[in-house]
Amino acid sequence: MPILFSAGRAGRRLAQAVIIALAVTCPALPAAAEPAVTPQETLQIIVTARDITIGANFAGTDFYIAGALDNTDPLLRRQNRYDIIVVLEGPPQKAALYKKERRLGLWVNGAPLTFANVPQFYALASTRELRDITTPQTYHSLKLGLNYLPLRATGRAGAAMAELYQRELIALKQRQGLYHEETGSIAFGSSRLFSARFHLPDNVPVGSYTVKAYLFRDGIYSDEAVTGLEIMRKNIAYSLYHAAQTQAFRYGLAAVLIAVFIGFIGRTIFPK
Repeated sequence: MPILFSAGRAGRRLAQAVIIALAVTCPALPAAAEPAVTPQETLQIIVTARDITIGANFAGTDFYIAGALDNTDPLLRRQNRYDIIVVLEGPPQKAALYKKERRLGLWVNGAPLTFANVPQFYALASTRELRDITTPQTYHSLKLGLNYLPLRATGRAGAAMAELYQRELIALKQRQGLYHEETGSIAFGSSRLFSARFHLPDNVPVGSYTVKAYLFRDGIYSDEAVTGLEIMRKNIAYSLYHAAQTQAFRYGLAAVLIAVFIGFIGRTIFPK
């Protein structure tokens, strides 16, 4: 039966009393449950050796990088919907390309086109073919892969000529064995652990290398990890060069002390 309130002061008081009673007796509606937040997948990588020393008889070797996945979906793992790409990139340097030109019946080098920050070594390992992992737009935004290296040319050449020179530079590095992509060279040891295999040729450049790993889920970029390693030669000349680059103050101080010592010995042996 509906409750009818008469007009006037008594009716208003009765209405207020009923509202208060309803507020007390009726339980509060439960708050809407917050949607569960799925933790984002992450990956970690480690190198099997921070420093790699190569000697005079070095003929190339295989190098492995280990990694682990965290917070991944077990169902997606069983369906192989996670992909990993690992890049081993060498120290940058300038590179100049010349186009042969015929002048007065002779072939000579024309004006150079210089590229800054060219990796001396670039190797890529992936779980499968790159075209099956993600889109070209994603590779372009991540600057990932030989086709998307951020090589910038300085010179008078136009955009089309600079692109041609860039392709020739990459092809030259590939012929030298310094640039390559190895699809399918990442293997899973378990549902979480994986390893990436790289081949270091006998002409691998020395210096500081960067290792980057990228994780994709259903073709969508999810996470990345970065670490580094050092490749050095086993000789005195490179040891001095490495010390000058990594411990400049101590190297300079030692050089000054050695120069003073040699000068003192020379003055003692050959006085005026």
